[in-house]
Amino acid sequence: MNELRADLPFRLDTHKILVVKDTPARICESCGEILLSDPVMKEIDEIIDSIRDVDAELEVVRYAA
Repeated sequence: MNELRADLPFRLDTHKILVVKDTPARICESCGEILLSDPVMKEIDEIIDSIRDVDAELEVVRYAA
């Protein structure tokens, strides 16, 4: 597993996608599996909550902790 920063997509519903840029993640170099720490997931949950009412199909935000 490598500690990297990646642009990660999250499907919020059938017509809404959130891309979080520069997300700190652990990524397996052989299979590409992505693991996020609990503090990172908590921050992403807060980002998702903050854009729930945005009426856009694609929202792109930069991770900042």
